[in-house]
Amino acid sequence: MPRVFADTNVLFPFSIMDLLLALTEDMVHEIIWTERLLAEWQRVIVREQRRSPASAEAITCAIREYFPEGRVPEQEYAHLTSTMPGEDPDDRHHMAAALVGRARVILTWNLADFPQASLAELGLRVTDPDTYLCELFEELPEEITRTVVRMAAEKRRPPQTPEDLAGVLNKAGAPEFAERLRLRVANGS
Repeated sequence: MPRVFADTNVLFPFSIMDLLLALTEDMVHEIIWTERLLAEWQRVIVREQRRSPASAEAITCAIREYFPEGRVPEQEYAHLTSTMPGEDPDDRHHMAAALVGRARVILTWNLADFPQASLAELGLRVTDPDTYLCELFEELPEEITRTVVRMAAEKRRPPQTPEDLAGVLNKAGAPEFAERLRLRVANGS
């Protein structure tokens, strides 16, 4: 099962995060995370007024509870942080954690912040979520569709269909993936 590290900027809007976690639940891939990542996400999501402090705290607590095997403790990667390429200290922490956590892929919207050639030498691929989800969908269309159908069935406020979720993911920055998903659902596959 591929291991994936998602940069903080990928984890909101929440729909992308929700899908990545659901794919982990369904054992399509495994999201790895650090306390530093969750703290950064919580800070940013509250600052941007996309979640209340209590709601953001509840989400990070749920990730800790339901995905403990994805945690990469800071003491296991901190010594590598200064050796990672790039200028941003948070990004270097993410790179070091991805490396130690045996991730194959780092997902980010800020591709320029993650030196792809240097990271490729370390066995890490950097890509955006739409590209990653399209590749995963091409490889595992039935599994991905099953996950999205399950997610839609669990949505209550408001209720959603798989087509609704595709629309939300389109708006969240994954238009190619959303279109492929929409076509598969429409064809009943």
